[in-house]
Amino acid sequence: MDKSVVISAGKKLDISNSIVHEDFSEYPNLLMLAEGVAVFNDKMELLPLISDFLTHYRQNHSDKSVQTYANNLRYLVEYLTTHDENHIDSSRDNCLLTVHVNEIQRYFSYCKSDKDKNGKIKQAISGKTIANRDATYGKFFNEFLCNPPSGYKLIRSENPYENGKLAVHAKNTLIKPALFSDIEALILVANYEREKCLIQFMYDTGVRRQEVEDVEQGSIAQLSRSSRKSIIEDDGTIKIPSEYHAMEIKGNKGRGREAKYRETVVSKVTINRVQRYHSSIEYKRHKRKWVGSSLPAFLNADGNPYTASAVSKLIKKLSDRALKLGLIKTIISPHKIRHGFGAMLLNSDDFGKSQLDRLLLLQQCLGHGSLETTQVYTKIPVGVWEKFVDRKTGVELKRHELMKKLKDRTKAKKGRSN
Repeated sequence: MDKSVVISAGKKLDISNSIVHEDFSEYPNLLMLAEGVAVFNDKMELLPLISDFLTHYRQNHSDKSVQTYANNLRYLVEYLTTHDENHIDSSRDNCLLTVHVNEIQRYFSYCKSDKDKNGKIKQAISGKTIANRDATYGKFFNEFLCNPPSGYKLIRSENPYENGKLAVHAKNTLIKPALFSDIEALILVANYEREKCLIQFMYDTGVRRQEVEDVEQGSIAQLSRSSRKSIIEDDGTIKIPSEYHAMEIKGNKGRGREAKYRETVVSKVTINRVQRYHSSIEYKRHKRKWVGSSLPAFLNADGNPYTASAVSKLIKKLSDRALKLGLIKTIISPHKIRHGFGAMLLNSDDFGKSQLDRLLLLQQCLGHGSLETTQVYTKIPVGVWEKFVDRKTGVELKRHELMKKLKDRTKAKKGRSN
């Protein structure tokens, strides 16, 4: 990890080689950093405001997210103390106590430019990256510096983000989900049922690639024995039709030591397909090595679980095959498959009477903290929905009917069950 960002897991932080504030009265929470996050500038001076913020932020977020936020804030401080005449003499991260709206906006303009203040060529920063930094600064000012949580003193009342985002954004890029035909192509070119099952399961549950490894065989088996459950969202109950299961997913978007769980909806057809895969000779042979420990639902040819990297490699391999055969037009990624799940569920009228009902359910299934994040699925082009209509009858297919169609048309050849 970058030496400018130190994340301590409850151990005393050795800062003997850094230049640290001798007067802690200005930052009363600074001593807490021994068991939190410490961020340094290029002079190895501790940045106390940023460090305090990230120590608090880390309580509910992953270390990877902390690292990103730390860098984003460091970039702003570095710019202000080296480029902005109002803050060049500012020490450490004190500039964050007085920076104004127009100064932050000038920083964003600088980021977009391909020239520095001296006219020399530099790398322009993408709009997506700028938007990410803008979101970081908004959270820092809105939820910490100008509206401190319990235990922190208010040290800045004027909020540069009180009226919203400061970066001028381009139009949001539309989500490009994997279509039913894309998923069918990937499964058709897969040689083994274990690969086919995994692709259909990802498409029918919306799991992230890094979550596959934590799906257990016992969970799959238990679903067929359990009674029908409902998804709970915002103190309301969204009923799950009888053709589906509510399945618990062990998420990993929180702090590394604290898994976050959520429920998603999966069709019984897909669960039955995975169960049949579990009955194969190869799967039974591999599971012997897992006696006494949790058995993963998906095992590769060597009997090992599919890691995030292995999932990506598998989908890349299948995409390359499908492209070569002309079955798909672009490479399919794990996240496109997740987007495909979102598009499919939002268009399934058996999950709620209105789009809002389905949107709330989709938020729960994808594990989004904000409904605003989920709402991007409402902007998917209308043409995508044509893939959910039976071409022969013109009748719109339910999601479980699509999964049955997918299973029936992509069965593994005899002898290729592994």
